Amino acid sequence: MNEDDLLAAKAQEFGLPRSLEGMSVDSLKAYRTALEQEIASVEHALSHREGALAGAQALFKS
Repeated sequence: MNEDDLLAAKAQEFGLPRSLEGMSVDSLKAYRTALEQEIASVEHALSHREGALAGAQALFKS
């Protein structure tokens, strides 16, 4: 299994990709906005967890 297969399997775990067929322009714009908000939320969570991880590594490294 190559990296693309792993990424596709992980995307399916989260219900992606979503079929965009039949969605109106307004629905697509709303969907894009929701995805952008979700990405911002994920970025915030990653930043928080990476900071906590760095702190823990620094604590146990000394």
